[in-house]
Amino acid sequence: MKKRGPVVIISGAVLVGIAFLLSYSILENAGSTLGGNGLLPSPESMFDKVSEKETIFPGMTYTFSHTTSTSQVPLMWGVYVTDYRPDDRLSIVITNSSDTKLASYDDGDPIFIKSFLIPKVDTYSFAVQNTGSDSLTAEMLFTENPEKSKALTDPNSPFNKNIVPLAAAGFMLIFGIMAIIAGIVLVVMDWRKSRNQSRYI
Repeated sequence: MKKRGPVVIISGAVLVGIAFLLSYSILENAGSTLGGNGLLPSPESMFDKVSEKETIFPGMTYTFSHTTSTSQVPLMWGVYVTDYRPDDRLSIVITNSSDTKLASYDDGDPIFIKSFLIPKVDTYSFAVQNTGSDSLTAEMLFTENPEKSKALTDPNSPFNKNIVPLAAAGFMLIFGIMAIIAGIVLVVMDWRKSRNQSRYI
């Protein structure tokens, strides 16, 4: 009887085992807490510059600013409500140093992320108005040229230490399961073929 089926099954089982061991190792090192410095990277860790946390009362506006260091690259920015409640609402208006309005947004999520191409080196203002009924605490997050962000290039960042290996483990698990199924199919096919051949002996 051909051994290709069992070999494929064993190979798949090895991949599944490695995937589970890798996942367990990552989860154990990250600890039991999610977010912050745990398994999942915090929103702040995904950006190169983080503002101070500011309390914004209902109906009030706080203006954050960011001076760019280069041009013709994307500026990824975000507003992170650190004490988010489901009824929180924000209105964000972006202007440049000439007071030209570039964009405006309304949002009700704990973190709101957008990007735009920096036309020139300038100071950009982000007027964040609390349009909800309760006070909230918010901070602004900025990264110029996100492809070269420290979250992606720093090997010790939470993204590279946790998320990337977990994604690799996920792919290994998928391929391992597929290999086990393929091996079982091969075993059945070879068994049926050998059974049919034995009838003529």
